[in-house]
Amino acid sequence: MENKDKVAAVRAWLAKEGFAALIVGSEDAHQSEYVADADRRREWVSGFSGSAGTAVISAKGAYLWTDGRYLLQAKQQCDPANWEVHQLVPRQSSLAAHLCGEIPANSKVAVDAWMLPLGASRLIGERLSKGGHALVPLKTSVVDALWTDQPSAPCSKVFIHPLSLASVTPQEKIAKVREALAKAGADALVVSSLDDIAWLLNIRAGDIPFNPVVISYCIIAPAEATSFYIDPAKLDEEVSKYLAGCGITVRPYQAIGEDLKALALAKTRVMVDPARCSWAVAQTLTDPHEVVEGGATRGGTASATIIEQLNPIQELKAIKTQEESDGLRAAHVRDAAALVSFIQWLEELMEKDDHPEIDEVSAADKLEWFRRQQEGFVSLSFDTISSYGANGAIIHYKPEVGTCAKLGKDSLYLVDSGAQYRDGTTDVTRTLHFSTPTPHMRDCYTRVLRGHIHLSAAIFPEGTTGHMLDILARGPLWAAGLDYKHGTGHGVGAFNCVHEGPQLISYYPRDPDPAIQLGMSSSIEPGYYEEGNFGIRIENVALVVEAKTEHNFNGQRFLTFDPITFVPLSAKLIEIELLTSDEIQWVDDYHEKCLAKVSPLLTGAPLEWLKASTRPLIHQIYGSDATDAQ
Repeated sequence: MENKDKVAAVRAWLAKEGFAALIVGSEDAHQSEYVADADRRREWVSGFSGSAGTAVISAKGAYLWTDGRYLLQAKQQCDPANWEVHQLVPRQSSLAAHLCGEIPANSKVAVDAWMLPLGASRLIGERLSKGGHALVPLKTSVVDALWTDQPSAPCSKVFIHPLSLASVTPQEKIAKVREALAKAGADALVVSSLDDIAWLLNIRAGDIPFNPVVISYCIIAPAEATSFYIDPAKLDEEVSKYLAGCGITVRPYQAIGEDLKALALAKTRVMVDPARCSWAVAQTLTDPHEVVEGGATRGGTASATIIEQLNPIQELKAIKTQEESDGLRAAHVRDAAALVSFIQWLEELMEKDDHPEIDEVSAADKLEWFRRQQEGFVSLSFDTISSYGANGAIIHYKPEVGTCAKLGKDSLYLVDSGAQYRDGTTDVTRTLHFSTPTPHMRDCYTRVLRGHIHLSAAIFPEGTTGHMLDILARGPLWAAGLDYKHGTGHGVGAFNCVHEGPQLISYYPRDPDPAIQLGMSSSIEPGYYEEGNFGIRIENVALVVEAKTEHNFNGQRFLTFDPITFVPLSAKLIEIELLTSDEIQWVDDYHEKCLAKVSPLLTGAPLEWLKASTRPLIHQIYGSDATDAQ
């Protein structure tokens, strides 16, 4: 079915059912960022494959809203004959405002309530209501009814994440969650988010590409009961016994509805996270249900009381234990060995005048091969962003066989990649040039590097949020009138999802905006993207550690970042005259760590490349006889 036919089919449904528009989001029923193939409904209807975006189809038009990471990609993938692409923040309020200006008075707008977060439903619903319209929750998916070749739901096997890596048992984690519930005046917690469930129960699986999670729900209910809702075919005897030993009751996945209703009938005070719980789950809890006794209606109704709050698992998961931190550090060292080997191989290949052609896809495949040689490798942590030249300006570009670019010597090559290892998750970006970069390229790269250094070296008091820190990374770019359209840092899981909250380093304010805390992980990834020319990004993952300061004002603890990514920076792209002596020293200190950490895992040409690439910066740029005075 061509895209125009998909849009036409949706419009036919709208006319038949009396709706003015249909909203189709990116999320699955668990509000996941990355979803299984069977849940890629927005991609099916719009053609846009990015992980963030919302499609709206009305009688007059078809529209897609996405963020700055995906704007160029969406414009390329969405057929302009059918779709308009918008980049406005926040997405939900802008699409609601657009609809209010287009649809007839007193219109109804449809959405699958299982696929829309509770918070988003309220924002969109309120904006539409002010315009005289209504947001109507659907019981089933319109897209599913039209998607004739929809893939089957995933059915991966669950496996146990060992205590040697997790360090805290499910029973201990659940006890901490109950403490948070009691503090908030809640009796139960509905957990929809898959990474939270994986962390809580110390299990992993493979239902969603690149994410070691299983499609499931969990309810931590009163009376010490914890229920796990999952397709039983995903559990073998060992995992079933393990869960029973942890006091976890396994229920069929589809039983979540009746158990939510039971919580409502018991008038339970239930905590839900409005950003990570669907509108349908909240409706089931809060809708009045008839009270039945002995098979007969007793009369009257009952419903649960909703307590909306950030899921306490988010913060517990984000603050890594010593074992989780150790695992992340070890995984990043092995990952660095793979990336160093790849860069050495690629640069040696590209130096040859008669080198064989290599394109973005084959380069990404080779990098994956190097990672697969590392101990504990499970999978990639996301599709490798292997982008040359103008493609580098597409922030979350995905190369495709047959249409991808060939690598050359005239522009920049940006590679953003990562892996899932049994002891940790990695995410790293490096930007390379295989010949002589232009002065403009060096200037832009150096400004990105300076921003990276400023944030990496920052010392800040406890309680500081990522929004407060974001400007440190943008300052050197702003000084030249440059910027980038994405966040600067996200949490990274411990063999879990590569994008992890609740912390976020971003220019855009959030409510709530949790503070950066001791033990959290964060990427640090400023960039610069010049449409039609090139893209630059420098990304490390760091752990939040206590800073050594001369004073502690009012007894306050100060924090800083400790980078755990150990891949050398590209000296040929650095305009050293733009760096201060402190910044040069930071680069040299970082490179010393790269050499010390990674060299034991390398031999031969990769080891020699690492040694050469971690020499003092002034020697790499001016030669071994250069002095600091130069």
